[in-house]
Order: sequence, then C-alpha cells, then structure tokens
Amino acid sequence: MAGPQSSLRVEALTEDEWSRLRDIRLSALEDYPAAFLSSYEREAAYHEQRWRQEFSRGAWNILLAGGKEIGLLGVTRELTMSSQECYLESLWIAPDFRRNRAGSMLLRTVLDCLRDSGVHTVWLYILNGNEGAKRLYETFGFQSTNEWQLLPDHPAGSEHRMKLRLQ
Repeated sequence: MAGPQSSLRVEALTEDEWSRLRDIRLSALEDYPAAFLSSYEREAAYHEQRWRQEFSRGAWNILLAGGKEIGLLGVTRELTMSSQECYLESLWIAPDFRRNRAGSMLLRTVLDCLRDSGVHTVWLYILNGNEGAKRLYETFGFQSTNEWQLLPDHPAGSEHRMKLRLQ
C-alpha cells in the first residue's frame, strides 16, 4: 500500500546509473507493455552501452517511495530542438502507487525543473486509447495539437501529439 505523498521523492539518474534505468524500464515494460513502443524481451536484450546511450537522448527521472523505485519519466530532445523545448516520454508508475497522485507528483516536479531551467515548450505523445494518461496531462495544461502519428505495428494504431507552454 502506498504511503503518504510526502515520502515520495524524485531523483535524476546519471549515465553511471544506467542499470537503475534498465531495471525500472524493464519493470514498466513487464507491467504494462501496451503503453510503450517496445517490449520487455527487446529491451532486456540491450547491453550496457545501449542503456548508456539513452542518456545522450536526455534525462531520466525516477520516483522513489521509501527508497523503492516506483516511477519513471524521461525528458528527451530531438537533435533539431532548441534548449527551450523538450519531449516527455515513458511515464510509468508502479501499480501499487497509482491513484494516490504519485504520477502527478513526478510530473509536477519534472515540469517545475524544466521551467526553472528555461524550457518554454514541452511536447509528448499519447497512445490512442490511453485516456488515463491523457486526462493526467490535460490537468497540467497540455493541449492537443491535432497531430496524429500512425503506428501500424502497435495495437493502439496511432499516437496523438500534445503540447504545454510553460510560463
């Protein structure tokens, strides 16, 4: 059972902590594979160098409850993006901690850090049918861009792009 929100804390991983990213990402894929554009089997086969490469794409934040890693959120950039914009990806909260605002706490902490670092625009994609994630992001002010990306090899079929302007 989840404890009070005050016992939760967010920690940014470093490249040397690649194994922690691997472990929590594999937990997410094992728990809810349909929410991600990958599979447990595929990522379990990644070697250390492949996990370290994830840090060249951006920052990886984990949520801890009493020392247990219970959440993940990536902040990534495409090569053509300015330092004032980024993507959020791979939000995951362990099942026992859902519905107690743990996801909101992780998202709020990361968005506050992004705002403080000068980021003005945050993008993300939501898989078609993931209404829970969509509602969560909308409570933070994310809005539809009316842009869809087809995913022919994924059960969702497509994903929807959303945008948040940080003030």
